[in-house]
Amino acid sequence: MPVSKKILAAFATTALLSTSTVAKAQDFNVTWKGAPEIASADGNFKIKLRGRLFTDWGTISDNGGKAVDATEFRAARLGVEGVVMKDVKYKLELDFAGNEVNITDATMELALKPVSVVVGQFKTPNSLEEQTSGRFTTFLERGSFTDAFSLSRQIGIAANYNQDNITFKAGVFQGNANGGGGTIQGRSYAARATFAPQFEGGFIHIGASALHRENDDGDLTIRYRQRPHHHLAGRYVNTDNFPSDSDTFVGVEFAGVMGPLSAQAEWGWMSSAGLNAAPDAKFNGGYVDISYILTGESRGYKGGAFDRIKVNNPVFSGGSGAFQIAARYDIIDLTDTNAGVIGGKQTSYIVGANWLLNNYSRIMLNYSRSDIDGGANDGQEIDTFGIRFAADW
Repeated sequence: MPVSKKILAAFATTALLSTSTVAKAQDFNVTWKGAPEIASADGNFKIKLRGRLFTDWGTISDNGGKAVDATEFRAARLGVEGVVMKDVKYKLELDFAGNEVNITDATMELALKPVSVVVGQFKTPNSLEEQTSGRFTTFLERGSFTDAFSLSRQIGIAANYNQDNITFKAGVFQGNANGGGGTIQGRSYAARATFAPQFEGGFIHIGASALHRENDDGDLTIRYRQRPHHHLAGRYVNTDNFPSDSDTFVGVEFAGVMGPLSAQAEWGWMSSAGLNAAPDAKFNGGYVDISYILTGESRGYKGGAFDRIKVNNPVFSGGSGAFQIAARYDIIDLTDTNAGVIGGKQTSYIVGANWLLNNYSRIMLNYSRSDIDGGANDGQEIDTFGIRFAADW
């Protein structure tokens, strides 16, 4: 049986067995949180369907004219999440975008407040924007450094503390559920801490994170690269492969919300260890943005990351929905002349507008202008325009 069919069969079996277990209790409640959640009367067992569908269109032009005019499913995910015997949470989500099936999140969590332990595949604890779900980010794409430095999901175990507006999460990771890496996999160590003091009408978020990765599973080379601000665009800054046996990321975060006004900024530094007495290669990137919700809502926040915006007057319920406007300045610099790596620097200016029809669906529009300085695409000027129709449950 092909791998994709095995994954689908496992998913269907898990959902069926979980539903049957709850049904046998004969005493359960059904609530709606974007999708039906079935829970035993005592709350010890829960199961809920989860998923998202992001349909994107984009047009990208550079100095040579129009380079892309296309559509894609940016995300097409389906999964389940729930609780077993009150203190154990689980989550399984599959992504069907790109004509293939990949596991995104697959976790089991022992939730003993204020400390929890999670095992499985999930994101390493780095970056405010990376920890914020794509369902709740302001722009179509995250800050350039998060993708360029490959902040992503791995299989691991982590401990998490969350209480009194303070979070701390640290873990050890190795490998990825979707294959790759062979029989010897590089190990990663990551940690993140945040503090979010509250005040009337808003809060301030301060955070920092670090990640160290061992490059044991390849040919002792590494590469960083990045697109302008649309997933359909090509990569105009690129270090190509260069020798390195490990790399280390350090990032700082700041955000503030006061009613409908929100500001957010991050900066990250990546250092790749040189081989055979070669100097370390050092790169950096970050962004600063501001957004405003014209209809008066505030951005949600939970556990050290941004959360869902709750729409006051949803469309189809007699209202107009919520309207958000935003602007961002973003830089990724993949050039280190001292190390002989000339990947190029990309500076981007992004504006966006989001129409939230209700709590679970929105239409997003982004325009970006990116200028390339150095590297193989020195002097390129790239314009992107993108639209996303997004729903989650």
